[in-house]
Amino acid sequence: MKHNICISIRRPPKSNGMTGAFLAALAIIASASLVQAGQRPISQFTSRQGAYCLKFDVSGNVDCSASGYGGTSCELFVPPQPNVNGWVEPSTLRFVLVDYAGLANAIVGGAFGTTLDGSINEVPLADGRAEVSVYLHTKNAFTWASDISTSFPGPTLFGHRLDEVIAGGDYALGESYLNLTFKNSEPGAPLPDLIQLIFCPEPGQELESIAFRARANGTLRAAFGVADGTAGRLEVTQTGLVAIAGTANSNSRVALDAFPAEKIIIQPTGK
Repeated sequence: MKHNICISIRRPPKSNGMTGAFLAALAIIASASLVQAGQRPISQFTSRQGAYCLKFDVSGNVDCSASGYGGTSCELFVPPQPNVNGWVEPSTLRFVLVDYAGLANAIVGGAFGTTLDGSINEVPLADGRAEVSVYLHTKNAFTWASDISTSFPGPTLFGHRLDEVIAGGDYALGESYLNLTFKNSEPGAPLPDLIQLIFCPEPGQELESIAFRARANGTLRAAFGVADGTAGRLEVTQTGLVAIAGTANSNSRVALDAFPAEKIIIQPTGK
């Protein structure tokens, strides 16, 4: 993500003769800000994924006070799949899980061949925090989709869940792109598990935007309305403008839930 430094300059009166010095001082400030921006290895983000134990109270609501890193009894949403963030299309109540962190690959001994690459840019902020931009590109990401209109995880529509794959089902693999921008407590602070950042941000953390795109090839299940094993394709697009949503027009799509784009497309390939 490109970071632009915008400086508002009010021209001094011609009589004071300070125009050149004033502009020079501003140039020095801008240059210093740019020098402080730094890169961090993508592994500092990927190594934190799946590490947060999200806990729920008796009513099924997230209990951040009981949640944390390093827990020994983490609840897996869809065991044995390590927890990564999933995506929902509200209009159809389709759910898709794309293993952008490659955690399922480790469970099957590397059989999926998942690879990760990307970059992290960190910019110190005036309030002592840091703005962090993460770009993560994942190939051969384990992928499946289901219908959660009546239950979770619901009947599988595309691919197979990890437990189904371990039991002998075929698997779908895809390519994904995650773009994430957030404020962290300070420069150099540990980077968050995405689930922790979304559900239980720590003091100083603030999610600003998140965008996720993925495409995968695999087979469709009978619950999709076709013969089980029919070749298919999945596409997911999710765009969350979290920071903008708080200031957007109350009648706008962004203000409604901060996600103006939430698409999950599943279709036969005809091959």
